[in-house]
Amino acid sequence: MKVKYETKTMNATPFGGLYVFTEFMHQIGFHQRFNVCFEKLRKVRQSSPSQNVALLAGMIIAGGERLYDIGRLANDQTIGDLFDIPSTPKDTTLRDDLLLIGRKDSSRAALLLDFNILLFEKLGLKKITIDVDGTALPVDGHQTGAEKGYCPAEQGARCFQSSKAICDETETVLAEWTFPGNTHCAKDIIVMLKPLLDRLQQAKIKIKLRMDAGYHSDALLLELESYPDISYEIAVPQHEWLKDKIRTLPYKSYYSSKRQYCSFAYGSGLNGAFRYYYVERSKKPAGSQTDLFDQDDYNYRVVVSNQTHQPQVIFQSYNKRGHVEKHIEELKNQYALGKMISGNFEVTKALCWLSHLTFTLIGMLRQIALRKKMKKYRLRRLRFLLFSSIGWFVSHAKKKTFYLALPRSGPMPFDAMMQRIWAF
Repeated sequence: MKVKYETKTMNATPFGGLYVFTEFMHQIGFHQRFNVCFEKLRKVRQSSPSQNVALLAGMIIAGGERLYDIGRLANDQTIGDLFDIPSTPKDTTLRDDLLLIGRKDSSRAALLLDFNILLFEKLGLKKITIDVDGTALPVDGHQTGAEKGYCPAEQGARCFQSSKAICDETETVLAEWTFPGNTHCAKDIIVMLKPLLDRLQQAKIKIKLRMDAGYHSDALLLELESYPDISYEIAVPQHEWLKDKIRTLPYKSYYSSKRQYCSFAYGSGLNGAFRYYYVERSKKPAGSQTDLFDQDDYNYRVVVSNQTHQPQVIFQSYNKRGHVEKHIEELKNQYALGKMISGNFEVTKALCWLSHLTFTLIGMLRQIALRKKMKKYRLRRLRFLLFSSIGWFVSHAKKKTFYLALPRSGPMPFDAMMQRIWAF
């Protein structure tokens, strides 16, 4: 049977599930915390900067990947009502706000860390694991800051460099930094990490820091060793002296593993403290020799730490750093990281920060309100089960009620989720 269709304008939205997000933003005091961190960013006209940032986060959750996608919401006033905005702002208006936000590096960092501290207090976390990693964000144009540099995804392409510190336990971003494409990800890493570490030390939170070999330096190790409650596991570049050393060491396998391990220590740390080097070696596949003069049959990995453990324990812990790679892919594919960019570098920094902020807010929502299987779902799955549900407002007797079609998550899980949000 042939079915005819007819388009009709209605005051309803296909993303009524964003009601959950706006209620959560209200419960965590998003606008108050934003205003404390950014103080008086500008005069409030139709909408405040915090409202515009919240709306952009909602746009990303709904699937928007470009700044001009905000225009798609212009005919959806229900979304505006959910975010308490009288009319959807133009992308040029949002760009003006983002320019002001992009100029305030310390304020952006403070707000991101403030939400994480709030979450740690709620969950009672006293010890966390932080993974630091970077990625290149390739672009097609000639935006300010887009330079040719290290970009494995597209060799020789212009790009930006994005580094981030992610908490492994909560899957939230503690800090993020955006640089021009010709900048090494480890540049000024001590300066960038110090405010984060100082703030977490004030909160009396113990830290385990995991980083790859690109960040390794003696200055960084000395800085980390100056904190009493920080342990680290950092990969070590294999310079010639180290290659000669690890080839002569006695190795041992554990639990019938094909991999072999050993360790050694040097008293080269702060005030003569020991640094422990852990080595893992594995047989090279047959026929994989790439150097004519390299007759070694093994591949080696070296990790340095200020904690003493069995070598296989250290590598079991360090290998979990692979989680951060999944988070980076999720940020790129589901939170528009690297897709929302601008010709102005300050605006680009603010847009990258917005992607990380949205990732953190969803991570907080997942930890606080979701349970069982839903706690493991990523944004794309949550968009299908929770956020893409028809909703509309009805005004009657001076009261405004939001009606929401039954989410695919089911009525009982949804009610329990809202109770947890309201109890925050």
